Amino acid sequence: MLILPLPVRPDWSRPPLATIAIMLLCLIAFLMQGSDHARLNEAWRFYKESGLADVEATAFQADRKRRGLEPARGDIFRVMEDDRDFMRRLQGDQIIQPGNPEYPGWRNKRTRLEAMRARVVTEQYALNGQEPRLASLFGHMFLHGDIMHLSGNMAVLFVVGYTVEAALGPLGFLGLYLLGGLGAALPDIISPATGYRLSLGASGAISAVMAAYLVLFGLRRINFFYWLFFFFGTVRWPALAILPVWLANELLQNFILDRGGRVNYMAHFAGLVAGALLIGIYRWRRRGKSAEIVHRQDTDEAVANIRQRVDELIGELQFAAAALQYKKLFAEHPQSDPALAAEYVHIARLTRQPEIQADAQRQLILAASHSPGAIDPALLAEALAAGQGGIPKLSAGQWEGLLGRLIDGRQYDAAEQLLLRLLARPQIRSALRRQTNRLAEAFVASGQATRAEPLSRLLANPS
Repeated sequence: MLILPLPVRPDWSRPPLATIAIMLLCLIAFLMQGSDHARLNEAWRFYKESGLADVEATAFQADRKRRGLEPARGDIFRVMEDDRDFMRRLQGDQIIQPGNPEYPGWRNKRTRLEAMRARVVTEQYALNGQEPRLASLFGHMFLHGDIMHLSGNMAVLFVVGYTVEAALGPLGFLGLYLLGGLGAALPDIISPATGYRLSLGASGAISAVMAAYLVLFGLRRINFFYWLFFFFGTVRWPALAILPVWLANELLQNFILDRGGRVNYMAHFAGLVAGALLIGIYRWRRRGKSAEIVHRQDTDEAVANIRQRVDELIGELQFAAAALQYKKLFAEHPQSDPALAAEYVHIARLTRQPEIQADAQRQLILAASHSPGAIDPALLAEALAAGQGGIPKLSAGQWEGLLGRLIDGRQYDAAEQLLLRLLARPQIRSALRRQTNRLAEAFVASGQATRAEPLSRLLANPS
């Protein structure tokens, strides 16, 4: 079974730096792992040809006899390496001791073998649950078993990674990846696996990122791709509803469908839990609110739906109904794209309904107060002159931005009328001095010096 969220278009104006960095680290680590097979063969050849294998196998069987155990059978060297207590005592000179005549030669060969094994990247940085080390706790989440393992993980990481990183920022995303990877390692540490000695791969950390993606979107419906046996397609489900499905699938695979397999399903399960908890804490600290990118996507989806509906209504010449769609949009998403306010004004004109026109003009002024450069100055001047919907309450800085936009657009009459109205408000008068001076200079430059004189007097005597 496979269920994955469908990717949305990334915003390359803010590239997912942490996601790309993790992908590059995984690729570099994989390239470094490429020589592991040759290094292991070299170490194994030395182990056999130097006689070290015979000496240690004999010591191992003798140690088992002393402990009352049956002699090891089958792959004796695998059994020996899996006996962590024996290997600890062997490497600590407690099996072949310094007083033994064979000790000098054995110790020299053993030191050389350990140096050769230390060059094997996978063995050094993959996670051994029985002997976790700081390097392996973090290193294992950048290693992979083969090219399919790597490519699959990196594809999933990118699909969900850039959205989660856009929500948390690069450092927050990196923290989520590392902490999620540590959480995914807990099952191996608490109950070390017996079927395989080492655990490696980004899957656990990526599972944390996937769960974080779902919790960020919560009950919002998003698109998923599913593949179940011979059936596949896309479906739109509440994001959070998929989390228990993913968790149940990992448990089902681990205990029933692929029991004894080489995939570490419990790392996936623990990673999902860790990621969900981490983003749950993130949203709890924000009093349940999700990340801004999620709310922006809500707005983008609402805008797309309304624009589609508006096009249909305009095609049917239902201008009033089309204008009401814009009114609803701004009521629900007041920080929408400023270009929509201009569209609203144009549609409202066709309705010939003063109430709708007044609301459209008010929304245009509000949009211009947040993004002055996005609104056509002539359209802004018209909305300010009409004033049917009442002038909204804005900060001194926002009024200054509107004045600047009118002056830059050579809408001097509208700028003068607005300035005279604003100068009657003592609390913001001082903040308008710069634009008052700019308008006076614009009048002089355009040959209207007489209109500049009253403004100059206001500047000289602001009280």
